[in-house]
Amino acid sequence: MTNNEIAQKLMELHTILIVADYPEDHATRYPRLAYTISRMEESVSDLVAQGRLQEEIPGVGDIVSTIITEYVETGTCSKLEEYASEIPQTIVELIPIPGLGPKTIKLLYQEAGVVSLKSLRTAIDDDKLKGIKGVGKKTIEKFEEYLNDNL
Repeated sequence: MTNNEIAQKLMELHTILIVADYPEDHATRYPRLAYTISRMEESVSDLVAQGRLQEEIPGVGDIVSTIITEYVETGTCSKLEEYASEIPQTIVELIPIPGLGPKTIKLLYQEAGVVSLKSLRTAIDDDKLKGIKGVGKKTIEKFEEYLNDNL
C-alpha cells in the first residue's frame, strides 16, 4: 500500500468517525496524519514492516500504529469497521467533492438522507438541501458540477 493510499484511508476513517458521532477532538488527528504521510518520502509500509512507525512519525502512538498497521496488512481497520457499521459505506463517495468536508457530509446525511453520489443528486433535484447550514446556492452548484462529471 502506498503512502497516498494510506493517507486516503485515514481521510475516509476521519469522515466515517465524524458522521458516526465519534468525538471530533479525537478524530482530528487523522487528517493531520494523512497529510504527514502523503508527504513522506519513506514508505509507511516499510516502516510498519520494520517496526519503526512510532519512531518515525510524530504523533503516532499505540492506537494509531495499530490502525495504520491494519491498513497496510489488510486494507481496512477494525476502528473503521466498527463505526462504519453505523452508517452506509457509500458515504465515502462524497469525500472527493470539492468544498465538502466531514461536517457537511454529516449534515447532508442527517438532514437530507444523503448517503451516496446518487442520493446527493436526488436530494438536489428534490430541493432537500435548502436550509442546511453551509449549503447555499454556490455550494449546490459545485455539487452539481462534480456530479455531472462523476455520475
